[in-house]
Amino acid sequence: MAPKNLPPQAKQSLIVNYIQNSLTVHTLKELEKTLPSVASINGMQVKDYLQALTDEGKIRVEKIGSGNWYWSFLSEEKKSRIDALAKLTVEKKKLDDAARELCDKLALATGAGGEHDDEGNAAQEDVRAGLVAEQAQLTEDLHTCKAELLRYRDADPAEVLLKKQQALALKQKAELWTDNVAILEQWLCHALGGDYEKLDAIKRSCYGDEYDVEAQGLKEL
Repeated sequence: MAPKNLPPQAKQSLIVNYIQNSLTVHTLKELEKTLPSVASINGMQVKDYLQALTDEGKIRVEKIGSGNWYWSFLSEEKKSRIDALAKLTVEKKKLDDAARELCDKLALATGAGGEHDDEGNAAQEDVRAGLVAEQAQLTEDLHTCKAELLRYRDADPAEVLLKKQQALALKQKAELWTDNVAILEQWLCHALGGDYEKLDAIKRSCYGDEYDVEAQGLKEL
């Protein structure tokens, strides 16, 4: 059972993972029995959590016969994320173009000073103030769009490839140090005159929770 003090968002993630990993559809009655132990929620809260996840598009629901059926497949979620990422990328490009155009207009309006009378200068100030306000709004929209893009990084092929490369590099480093530890164990065994009991005691002390009793050494990666 999950810890009871988890925030609602973490409990939602547990529910989605459970439904996706089940690879099947569920009735409301089934979920009311299983989800309390999956996400440490009260049975009366199941409907509220399912409704929230449905509203966010993280799970799907269809009324079949007299009851609702719920499901969520990883393939559907991945496609949804890719579509959302593509849409946000296009929107970000539009905002970038609009911001650049606005900067050009603002620079032009600012550089034109000194060539007009008082009435012309007042009109120029009004135009400039409007452009500054528009730029501020576009900047805010751009920040919002970038924040949305960060939410969908897991669906970005480039990000996925980068994470795989980082994971591989870490694994290779871990394997290298595992080999070094094995060599050190051999040297220590020789230094102790083959006293495996002393060697085992030292390994238990050094490895802590990473000590594998059956293997009498570090746990497998």
